[in-house]
Amino acid sequence: MKFLTIWLVTAILIIASPFAHTSAAETFRVMLRVDSFPPYSFEKGDSRSGIIKDLFTALAKETGDTFEYVRVPFRRALYQFETGKIDLEPMCNPIWRQSSSLHGIYSIPFAVSEEIVLFNADKYIPINSPEDLLGKTVGVISGYHYPVYGPYFADGRINPYPLYNENKLIQLLLAGRLDQALMNKDFAQYQIKIQNLKDRLIISEPCSVLDMMIRFHPSKKDAVPRFNKAIEKLLNDGIINQIYDRYR
Repeated sequence: MKFLTIWLVTAILIIASPFAHTSAAETFRVMLRVDSFPPYSFEKGDSRSGIIKDLFTALAKETGDTFEYVRVPFRRALYQFETGKIDLEPMCNPIWRQSSSLHGIYSIPFAVSEEIVLFNADKYIPINSPEDLLGKTVGVISGYHYPVYGPYFADGRINPYPLYNENKLIQLLLAGRLDQALMNKDFAQYQIKIQNLKDRLIISEPCSVLDMMIRFHPSKKDAVPRFNKAIEKLLNDGIINQIYDRYR
């Protein structure tokens, strides 16, 4: 009887082990932009999924979790995170949320975000630091945090030209109304690729490189270890690089 009991327990463990991750599986509400921000996300109804959705599809295969995407304006999304109506911010760095009333809990890094200066090709100059742009006007996104250039904007050494999105910055660069603008490198590269702009726009060397992490609402802190384990596996297997390469 003793051996039968041991055999039954062993059999149950063997059968259950492939499904162990599902016992803790949850449904998470994930912040997603209302507008398109390729290659990270695309507007609702677009056949392209984007890096964020592709990443969470890969994570779901490892953790067993499911994800609901919440599309609301950015400031409202941040408020909904603070009030617990959104569980996850998919690509974030603590430096961006220093002023938030709820700092959240962060996963291990899974990628980096590189900030570059995008130039109208006719106005390109090599730059090594903000000092190379003293007295110039630089396009920026209203409300964004610029850790390297922020102090230069604050004291007037460089003049910021705020606009509401990256597409508008590119439009003004192409029209010659701006000479340069600060921008996410992945976004700039994607636009240059799909619009065939390689002869009209030039990307600088990165001026800021920040780790990208998933920001969890504190109520979801118990999920962080399994997400970290899944991220580590996806990195080691090269899956995350493959996801990014689809859009490069």
